[in-house]
Amino acid sequence: MATIKDIAKRAGVSVSCVSRAINGYPDISAETRQKVLKIVEELHYYPKASARHLVTNQTHMIGLIFETHDQSGLMHPYIAKVLTAFSQAIGSQGYDLLMFSNSRKPFDHWGFVERVKHRAVDGLFLIGKPPDLDALMETAVPMVGLDFTLTGPSAASVMSDNRQGVQQLVHLLYQQGYRRFGFAHGPLTMLPAMERLQGFYSGLRDVGLVPRPDWIWNDNFTYAGGRAAAETILRMTERPEVVLFSADLAAIGAMQTFQEHGLRIPEDISVTGFDDVDAATIVYPALTTVKQPMVELGQAAAQLLLEMLRNGQHSLPQHLTIPTEIVWRNSTMTQSLLAPDMPKEA
Repeated sequence: MATIKDIAKRAGVSVSCVSRAINGYPDISAETRQKVLKIVEELHYYPKASARHLVTNQTHMIGLIFETHDQSGLMHPYIAKVLTAFSQAIGSQGYDLLMFSNSRKPFDHWGFVERVKHRAVDGLFLIGKPPDLDALMETAVPMVGLDFTLTGPSAASVMSDNRQGVQQLVHLLYQQGYRRFGFAHGPLTMLPAMERLQGFYSGLRDVGLVPRPDWIWNDNFTYAGGRAAAETILRMTERPEVVLFSADLAAIGAMQTFQEHGLRIPEDISVTGFDDVDAATIVYPALTTVKQPMVELGQAAAQLLLEMLRNGQHSLPQHLTIPTEIVWRNSTMTQSLLAPDMPKEA
């Protein structure tokens, strides 16, 4: 395996010159840099990360910390798609992703803060709000959060416009003739869940409807939570015409439960979701949903973090909210199929 001394000898320059050429120092001429980099490529030389860190004070590593309420982690389709877009964006700029495990039993005395310092990552991507966020902020490592508000000299955050998405969905359903609305929300300790519930209330208020407390449930953002909510609905003598679930996985769980009990979707009860994961197009009938801009969220998070790493300051907004869009499919009916003059209640 080639060493930096081999590169220097072949190029006829000093070891320090090779190091400065590789790391982009401006005091190296373009001709010398090109010569060194050509030899680096020919000899398949890869500088050690530890050595590069000593020279540049950078590791070109971005740490990933994620907290999921249901322990689904990277298996969740929403997180997987956002993270893929994020890793591709930072990878194109020469950064790698280092995942910090949240279940390291032998090292329980080492929290995220200690491990972030030990690994000397250049930046952090936080998916969900970690319990030791304040201590992480004190490290001054640049960081971007997903789905919660994070502001500070070296911090930023991104999320979908959850409230607007549900509010617009209520408007559209009302225009199609729906009048009896139910809603299943996620854990209200999570900002997206709270904002989606607020969007539901705002949407009903906009069209002159009043929410019914007995038609609001917790789906926990999960398949199992959706099934549990559906079981509760099935026991009711009076049901909503349409139930808006706060996550596609919950909506899919509810749809399957309704169908197992003989209900037709959307004829007997209509269902909507939130996310637009791939499974939303596979289930029958295909799920009407609010599409989260998952790729754009990942790319925006990377852009915010790379901006801080390059400039050490914000030239972009510290908190980005990206619009959602409605995807109308067959789990809801159009106006021509709904009974006219439905009573105004929700």
